[in-house]
Amino acid sequence: MATIKSPNPQYTGVSASLPFVKGEAKTEDPWLVGWFKNKGYEVVEEDQLPNNPPTDPPSEIDISKLTKDEIKAKLDELNVDFKSDDNKDVLIEKLNEVTETGE
Repeated sequence: MATIKSPNPQYTGVSASLPFVKGEAKTEDPWLVGWFKNKGYEVVEEDQLPNNPPTDPPSEIDISKLTKDEIKAKLDELNVDFKSDDNKDVLIEKLNEVTETGE
């Protein structure tokens, strides 16, 4: 489990499918954890002890390396509509659109 902290500590709303309340959201989804780290959000993972500083965020996730089915699954998680016959490029564009809108 990871706690995502919004740059705005008063933010309450949904960003990239996560519901934030007073600037915090929780997730177990490693893809979302990496995405929020790459966007500059503070991420506190359960296994991080106070004496262990957080590690550097992973490099940007290369969506183009995901399979078409993996992208569809992520779009389903994010409640994004798509057509079953959409090609991979269209699916990637939809995923980028929803994750770029964030807050």
